[in-house]
Amino acid sequence: MSPAAASDHHPAIPPPAPPAVAVVGYANCGKTTLICRLLTLARDQGLRVAAVKHSHKALDPEPPGKDTRRFRQAGAQTVALAGPGLLQITQTLPVDPPLPAVLASLPPEVDLILVEGYKQAPLPKLVFVTGAAPPPGLTNILAYISDTPVDTTLPVFNRDDPHAIWRFLQQWLRR
Repeated sequence: MSPAAASDHHPAIPPPAPPAVAVVGYANCGKTTLICRLLTLARDQGLRVAAVKHSHKALDPEPPGKDTRRFRQAGAQTVALAGPGLLQITQTLPVDPPLPAVLASLPPEVDLILVEGYKQAPLPKLVFVTGAAPPPGLTNILAYISDTPVDTTLPVFNRDDPHAIWRFLQQWLRR
């Protein structure tokens, strides 16, 4: 029996999903800036990191008149834009996509996924704190990002020290 035929009878075990960390906090607190800094540090170390941005607002990623927008308006549920070094896929959905579906749509060969938003998801979280008290009701908190002291036993990092936050995430990834 050929190796290909043998694999038909024994399905491959899917690789484990890449770890994901949510960066959450109030609007305009610095989440995107921090994620961009962490992405740069990861890239400089040769890691492959995906980023997810969740928005509560309706989105329209294509400018008026562009071919991809016209395809969607004409009824395409999924539109792909491909060019040198880029593949962008836009799907039209009837509801806000749940985080598991978003994560499953990402390439499995990344080392880490940084998620902005989805603060109620069961992901491990880096939480921006504005003021002395953390936002209520969050779970799975790894650490806080704050410019002021926070009453906690968890690590607290300054938003302007992405290197320390990245070192912490690297230790977390090795757990």
